[in-house]
Amino acid sequence: MRLTEHYCNMLAGGRLNRNPQIKVDIRAAGSAMVDGDDGLGHYAAYRAVEVGIELAQQAGVGAVGIAHSSHLGAAGAYALAGAERGFVTFATTNTDSMVALFDGAARFHGTNPLAFAAPADQERAFVLDMSTTVVTRGKIEVYDRLSKELPEGWAVDKTGRPAHDPHTLLEDMGARVGGGILPLGGLGEDFGGHKGYGLAAMVDILCAVLCGAPFLSSVADTATSSARVSHFFGAVQVERFRDAAAFRQDMDHFLRELRQTPPAEGEERVYFAGQKEFECEAETARLGVPLLAQEYDGLCAIGAARGVAVPRSAAAPPPA
Repeated sequence: MRLTEHYCNMLAGGRLNRNPQIKVDIRAAGSAMVDGDDGLGHYAAYRAVEVGIELAQQAGVGAVGIAHSSHLGAAGAYALAGAERGFVTFATTNTDSMVALFDGAARFHGTNPLAFAAPADQERAFVLDMSTTVVTRGKIEVYDRLSKELPEGWAVDKTGRPAHDPHTLLEDMGARVGGGILPLGGLGEDFGGHKGYGLAAMVDILCAVLCGAPFLSSVADTATSSARVSHFFGAVQVERFRDAAAFRQDMDHFLRELRQTPPAEGEERVYFAGQKEFECEAETARLGVPLLAQEYDGLCAIGAARGVAVPRSAAAPPPA
């Protein structure tokens, strides 16, 4: 559970700055750099969203690099934040190296997600949020907690063969002795593994090489610091291209055409990117957030150690 294993431990161990002083350096019209001062990535990333939108309002396009940061959660949250204010936006981040290099056995780059969002009128925004790997580390961790065998094609072990034991894989990746998650497309070129590898490299170039930050295998936790990840955010003001109201209406038509496409045999519906997540958000707002028992117990332990009350689980007995 990342709250325990990453944020709390990093803060307690001094590897994340509890009180970062975010610095913004406007380089030129439409571009800026944000220094996250080694704090939580969420804080630096949302500041970058604000800066990117301000730049786009002035120059039509705003591009912001973020260095000296850390894990920021879901990249889609930052793209959506811009779309909710009427901008076409994208957000990317590199991550701790945990992905086997294309046709290799050793991990060399991160899951390097990228997100893109565009506002609509009556429809919800189009929000693409995807890793550049077959699966995320979080999914591997869930399989480990459930003691489930990994499906074929998700990862390779330290010999380069398909990995099936999630616990061993996580231990080997943690010890940096080999093994890793596979790029989007999987092994080899037949199913496009080289494309996922290329996308991950593109993200690392934008986030790290362009911003003067650590890249590839250098993005890793150390005894004194977090993984030192970096991000890149961009915003486009629609009015610089066409009437914003007409754009939103066309987005409605675009999204409706996608979701009204006849589904394949055995499928109930066709979704556009972000639609499942919006529907899940509405469902959890009504019924509550589903958690594994281990995750709930971990949250309770964190809360108890810090004097924070944790909402009672629907499956847990009422307090005595």
